[in-house]
Amino acid sequence: MSRVILPLVLILAVLLGASFTILNAGEVDVHLYLESFQVPLSIVVFVSMLLGAVLGGLACSGLVMRRGRDARLLRKRCKRAEDEIARLRALPSNNKV
Repeated sequence: MSRVILPLVLILAVLLGASFTILNAGEVDVHLYLESFQVPLSIVVFVSMLLGAVLGGLACSGLVMRRGRDARLLRKRCKRAEDEIARLRALPSNNKV
């Protein structure tokens, strides 16, 4: 099912992007500190969204790495606890009946 859905979503995204580019073909002035450029509006929007996605990913990377480290530590603790339980179960019982 996903073999059909993913290509359809990609085709839809390309078509929407192409129509957005055609509808927003007008140029806008982009003023940087030292220079100014005339760039199509669709390029400005695309670059802004791409830059936002990259900066958002960088901002979240610390959290993702911390969660990965915490998961690794918890897996180690769980493995140690399971090993200890296995050792305790292997000990002979001193029950006198």
